[in-house]
Amino acid sequence: MLKETVDPARIDLWYARLDDFTAEDQAACLRLLNEHERRRHDAFKVQDARLQYLAGRGLVRTTLSRYRNIAPAHWRFLANRHDRPFVDPELGIAGLHFNLSHTHGLVVCAVGAIEEIGVDVERRDRDAGLDELAPVVLAPAELKRFAKLPRAAQPEFFFAHWTLKEAYVKARVMGLSLPVQEICLDFLPSSPTMSFTGAIEDDATRWRLWTLRPTDEHLVGVAAVPAGGPLNLNARQTRVINED
Repeated sequence: MLKETVDPARIDLWYARLDDFTAEDQAACLRLLNEHERRRHDAFKVQDARLQYLAGRGLVRTTLSRYRNIAPAHWRFLANRHDRPFVDPELGIAGLHFNLSHTHGLVVCAVGAIEEIGVDVERRDRDAGLDELAPVVLAPAELKRFAKLPRAAQPEFFFAHWTLKEAYVKARVMGLSLPVQEICLDFLPSSPTMSFTGAIEDDATRWRLWTLRPTDEHLVGVAAVPAGGPLNLNARQTRVINED
């Protein structure tokens, strides 16, 4: 019996901490990988990057099996030219879409009935060289607000913007071809909104945006287009092997 249903009015955001990604869970994830995924896993030289990749593949496979009667090992995926994975159409699965992101300590998977959905996660304390990145990522108005902040508040500001812009770009399935500094975010009390310059051909009012802090160390951005009605986000913590 299926444990979950997809609802056009809801996005499920599943997140799993990697500090309890046990050796047993890692072995279980490895058994789920196909040959291509196993080669990618083995090619990582850095252990943390390898674990993040493995956790992501395990989470997405076991999570999707909560919504459809397909065993985790039997899911097949393709990727677009920007390396975004999607369910192989030959499986005949309709109305089930996902997006995946991971960073040190956390992996997240957004699942919904809508195709335009994106998620990104970053550590709030990541040392990313903000002085160099801010002019590349932030819109001029955002950059002015960033520069006025105390140094200690700048990482939170920057990564809240970064994750939402990355989530939007991923939802558009266009990779870095979209100039993110042409996206301007406004963090309103209700929910974030965004506007575009003429360099981005899209209607910003189509989009719903969410910023979450699932842990003390992480920020998550989610972007999606509602299917003609309200759209809610349901965030749920789980383990990498997302089975009851």
